Amino acid sequence: MVCHGIDKILLKIRPGETVLVEYSAVSSPELLLYLMCRRCGHAESPVLIDDISDTFSEYVIRLELMGLDTEALMEVPVIKIGGNREFGNVVGRVEVDKYSLDFKYYGKIYDKVVPEKVVCNPVLGIHKLFVALERQDVIRLVRNISTFVGRKSRFAFYFINRDVMERKNPELLPLLEETASTVLQWEAGKGKYRLRALKAANDEILGSIVSMSFKDILGT
Repeated sequence: MVCHGIDKILLKIRPGETVLVEYSAVSSPELLLYLMCRRCGHAESPVLIDDISDTFSEYVIRLELMGLDTEALMEVPVIKIGGNREFGNVVGRVEVDKYSLDFKYYGKIYDKVVPEKVVCNPVLGIHKLFVALERQDVIRLVRNISTFVGRKSRFAFYFINRDVMERKNPELLPLLEETASTVLQWEAGKGKYRLRALKAANDEILGSIVSMSFKDILGT
């Protein structure tokens, strides 16, 4: 049942979409990544992870502590952006100079490693860049992200810590929500995890809410 529910949202995202995934600091977003990769695997949709500042390793370690099998995650191709930890199946690396990101160089690496089929592209830790950016570079980063909207080789999920953004750059989150084609919210509370579609390019999922327990996730 939970698989069918999560598919109702995740598998209705269209090629070319940029999806903003907002989560709280205590909502365990690594569980959503785990579900996303498993569902894409069942649907034979390739996955390519962008790992900013070693966020992927943090996700995997927490999943292992929860008792989940991360073997499949460790095989997913990863583009590392900053960070210094050798972790996972790294297929490309982009250095971050003073916390500015060279999107042209990233684009070259992406074009070399992206599969021929439409790829699911989770982007982990983007809020870490926003926290460290100089003020004048913030809008530039948002603009660069917006240039990937409509790129039909992928559908991207930008995982972003809503609590951090609201404290550090409260005016930036609405700008990112406007830029994104779809906005999802991942929540945890009262023994349940919930995925909500606050905004959607596909009207079929607008307003959808999927609720699941940890036992449901274990059973996927």
